[in-house]
Amino acid sequence: MGRGRSLLNESSEGGAKAIVTRIHDERAAQRALRKAVIERVQEGAGSVWLCLSGGNALGAYQAGAYKALFENGIEPCCIAGASIGAITGALIVGNTPEQRLERLREFWSVARQWGSALYDWSPLNDGRSEKQMAAVRTMLTGRPGLFHPSLPGLWSLLPGMPNDVRLFDTGPLRKTLKTLIDFDLLNRSPTRLIITAVDVETGEDVAFDNHLQALEVDHIMASTAFPVAFPPITVAGRTLLDPAVSANLPLRALFSEMPEDDVTCLCFDVVPQRGGIPQSIEEALGRAFDLLFACQSKHALHDIQLRHSLAREGAPGIRLIHVDYSGEGAEVALKAFDYSKNSLNQRWEVGHSQTALALKALANLAREPGAFRAWRLTGTGLMELG
Repeated sequence: MGRGRSLLNESSEGGAKAIVTRIHDERAAQRALRKAVIERVQEGAGSVWLCLSGGNALGAYQAGAYKALFENGIEPCCIAGASIGAITGALIVGNTPEQRLERLREFWSVARQWGSALYDWSPLNDGRSEKQMAAVRTMLTGRPGLFHPSLPGLWSLLPGMPNDVRLFDTGPLRKTLKTLIDFDLLNRSPTRLIITAVDVETGEDVAFDNHLQALEVDHIMASTAFPVAFPPITVAGRTLLDPAVSANLPLRALFSEMPEDDVTCLCFDVVPQRGGIPQSIEEALGRAFDLLFACQSKHALHDIQLRHSLAREGAPGIRLIHVDYSGEGAEVALKAFDYSKNSLNQRWEVGHSQTALALKALANLAREPGAFRAWRLTGTGLMELG
């Protein structure tokens, strides 16, 4: 009996060791495969530029996109951002690589906070009504860590009330940005950050570049100052607003000068160019919102392509991949003000998965020195744009 137990124990121990060894070998093989994939993606990407659009609460998509870039070892050397894209870019450049994802998570954690737990409640137990209620509540009461109703605000429309130019006060956002962004680090970073805005008086597009001047919180606040909703910001004597009214995807600012070397430009646009025919007032409002901003992106892309074709001989190769967020019918008309937890998590996850798909496809694209080629990400891969 004793000898039998001994053999049984030895057999069990041997089997356990074999299982542990097999698991260890499988994990080592997975790590090796993962490393090979990352190296292939990095080699295929080369020098990477990011172009980040505006879109308020939709910007969680960009945070998820950056997570995929980080996981694949992609370090952008130049970022242009408008509105929430400016915030995303500043959170990346204004923090060390180890801190960036955590700072992005912190920002969106602050963004989804309500003043009361009651704000997470909806009278109808379905996801769409929750999103609609979340957006309406934001329009009525703001977000504690971003903005709150201004006084007199909307009441200024009544006779005898003092004038106002905004519905919300953005003091909380200023405080949040100062907490999460190291501006000293941002301004000495080798990564170029371009933040865009538009001049209220002249209608001129304005760009601020951390390699040409010191950027401060006011530059970001100006880029996020969507007219009527938020107050304009004065920087260096110019009164500025959110550039979404002119160039929601800051491609022209990013390519104000052609790059000296070949680049891969990843454009993360939180409004889709394509969409269905609206079947309701809500859908019509949502599609109008998309078209208002997405058509700007289309025209900017054509402009960059034309400029490249007219550039000097020996111009660098440009590979541009346009990745947009459609929401697949899950978004509501007031989606830019829907900061509900489920919506923000969904956008983050979609941004991560779509970017991982784009990087996988990018690894299979050959570089063409001197050529300009552009693709749009679809559900099955990249589709070249004519």
